[in-house]
Amino acid sequence: MSREQDSGTILRSLVAITRRGLVDARFGDAPLSITDQSIVMAIAEQPGIRSIDIARMFRLNRSTVSRQLAGLIALGIVCDAPSDAGRGRPLALTDAGLEAYRGTLGALRRVITDQLAEWSDDEVSRFAHDLQRFERGHGER
Repeated sequence: MSREQDSGTILRSLVAITRRGLVDARFGDAPLSITDQSIVMAIAEQPGIRSIDIARMFRLNRSTVSRQLAGLIALGIVCDAPSDAGRGRPLALTDAGLEAYRGTLGALRRVITDQLAEWSDDEVSRFAHDLQRFERGHGER
């Protein structure tokens, strides 16, 4: 196989695994879209993040993020975080938001656990190391 074919295989596999986990998480108590779940995960992992930061992170238009956040706020998943900051409103998860976040993580972990069930501990360790190396890459572009 060529490097280009291998890169395509890696991409397809990462997308399929992620999508499978996120779709499984949609059937929980809070059936959030994949975009909603991504935003919830960003807020959980970076409390106080602002909508503009989320837009940059996911390379989305600010109006798109605003619409998604309005929906999440209406569902009681996201709320404004207390802050002294002047610009932008920091965001936080409500208790329901934390529950949705944990459900998403649980669904993703189950997919990964199932995929790795027949792998040896050494294979899993090497794969984790290689994925961390891949994720670090050469920095943000």
